[in-house]
Amino acid sequence: MSVSRKVLLFTGALLVAGPLQPAQATVLEKAKFVFHLGAAYYAFNTWVWKPYRQYKFQVGAANQRLNIIKAGGALLFAAVQVNAAIKMTRNTQDPFLSKIGGLLPNFSKSLTAVGNTLKSGQFDEQGIQQLNQQTSRLLDTAQEQGQTIRPVALPIPGL
Repeated sequence: MSVSRKVLLFTGALLVAGPLQPAQATVLEKAKFVFHLGAAYYAFNTWVWKPYRQYKFQVGAANQRLNIIKAGGALLFAAVQVNAAIKMTRNTQDPFLSKIGGLLPNFSKSLTAVGNTLKSGQFDEQGIQQLNQQTSRLLDTAQEQGQTIRPVALPIPGL
């Protein structure tokens, strides 16, 4: 059997099996969802929250402007990861994905807004504090649903 015929048969099987999937999210879907949020959390925690608590964004700090710009890039990366998670929550009947997915659109907007401000080299202390509160709320909600979100270390290009 030729390769193109095998691909055609496999694609046909996926089209038939696709509508037969259960309403609950599979383990793989939940794992992907938690992975995206873990990568976003890692970027926020490593490149924004920790340097903020170490006063690396304050006037007079060594490499202050560079640290602020890195934080902005990390937040924009986190926003991409959160947007990928949002796409997974659309049209789902899974209670976990629905509950967490309801919190994500506002979180994504906040990540993007604060990220753009920081990437331009301006320090936004109130925005960072609000992001930390939103992150804590998101992690707590996931924990209440029985799904722990842990940081997932991913290299961020340029950081």
